[in-house]
Amino acid sequence: MNLTHFKSAIRLFSLAVVVAAGLLVVFTSDAWAQQSKQSAAEAKIDENLSRPMITVKVREKGKTYYGRPLAWDGKKLALLRWDGRISQIELSNTKLKIFSKGFAPYSREELEKRLRKQYGDRYAISKTEHFLVVHPSGPRRNWALPYENNYRRFYNYFSKRKFKLEEPQFPMVVVVLGSRNEFDREIEQEITYKKNVFGFYSRLSNRVTTFVSNDPRESKRLAKVIKTTAIHETVHQAAFNTGLHNRLCTVPRWLTEGLAMMFESNGVNNQRKFPSITDRINRERLLTLRKMYRAGIGEGKLESMVKSDRSFQTDPQYAYALSWGLTFYLAEKKQDKYFDYLKADSARKELTAYSPADRLADFSNAFGTDFEALENDLKKFILSLPTPLN
Repeated sequence: MNLTHFKSAIRLFSLAVVVAAGLLVVFTSDAWAQQSKQSAAEAKIDENLSRPMITVKVREKGKTYYGRPLAWDGKKLALLRWDGRISQIELSNTKLKIFSKGFAPYSREELEKRLRKQYGDRYAISKTEHFLVVHPSGPRRNWALPYENNYRRFYNYFSKRKFKLEEPQFPMVVVVLGSRNEFDREIEQEITYKKNVFGFYSRLSNRVTTFVSNDPRESKRLAKVIKTTAIHETVHQAAFNTGLHNRLCTVPRWLTEGLAMMFESNGVNNQRKFPSITDRINRERLLTLRKMYRAGIGEGKLESMVKSDRSFQTDPQYAYALSWGLTFYLAEKKQDKYFDYLKADSARKELTAYSPADRLADFSNAFGTDFEALENDLKKFILSLPTPLN
C-alpha cells in the first residue's frame, strides 16, 4: 500500500479516546493486507505478522518490545504489549522475529514489580483481585478497594440482567498521582488538556490516571468530584476490558459516555442500597437536558449525535447530557434492545472505519428508523422524571 493510500486510510479511521479529546490512530485491516511491491524482507515481516495470536520481539532504536501484532501498514506496527499497552513502532531498520506462539500478558506480580520501578519510593501499590492501584505513600489502607467495588457493581449490574461479560485479560491499573501538576504532566501526551478533567482512561495505555490534592484547602472541595470521576473512569476501563466495548473498534462516544455517566448515580452503581428510580438519575445531566428541551433546541440533535461524535467538540454540555438521557432511557425502557445493540457494537470488525451511514444503520436496526418518534418518547421520559434533591 502506498503512502497516499495509507494517509487516506488514517483520515478515515481513528479511535476517539473516551474522556477528553485524545486520539488513538491505528491501522485498518485493509491497510495491513494491501501491500504492494514488497521487498523480500518486507514480505518476511508480513508473513510473520499474518499469523494469529503470536508474540513477536521487535528491536528498534536500541529498545526491545514484545507483544502481539495488531496491524502493520508497511512502515509502522501496532503492537499489543504484555502490560496491555498498545504501542506504535516505526519499522524502518527494525529487527523483528517471532518470540513465541500465543500471547500471555504479564502476571500481576510482574506488572506490580514494573510499576514499582516506574513510580519509585514516593508511591505505594494497593491490590485486589482485578486492580493494581499506584498511589502516594502514607497511612496504610487499600486504595484499590473502591475501584474493585465499582468494578463488581458494574459486573453485577450486567450479570443480574443475563448479560455475559468476559474476565479482563490484563490486571487493571489505576495511577493516583499526588498533585494536580503531576497529573497534568502525565496526561499531556495523550489528550488535548482540559482544566475540568480530573481523571482519564486511556485506550492506548489501558490505564486510569487521576490525582489527589496535596492542598488541604482543596482536598475536601475536590473529594466528591474525584470520587465521581473514579466511578466514571472505572466504568470506561471495565467496559473496555470485559468485552462490553472493544478497544480496537471505533465505539460511538454517546455509547461510552452515556454508560459511564449512568453509573455515576448511586442507584445504578449500588442498587441494593439505593433502590428507587430517583437514586438512578444523574441530577446534573437531567437538569441540563430539561433546559435544552424547554429552550426548544433538542430537535434533530439525537440523529446528529448517533451519526457523529462532532457534537462533543461543538456542543459538549448538551452532547454529554443527551448521551446520558438516551442511555438511561434505553436502559430503563428498552433494555433488551439496548443490550443487543451493545453486543452488536462490540462484535463489529476491528480496525476498520465506522462511517456516519453505518452508525446510523446500526442504530436504526436496533431501535427503528423513526427518529422523530424516538426523540419525542425520550423527551416525555426525561420531563416526567423526578428531580433528585442532590
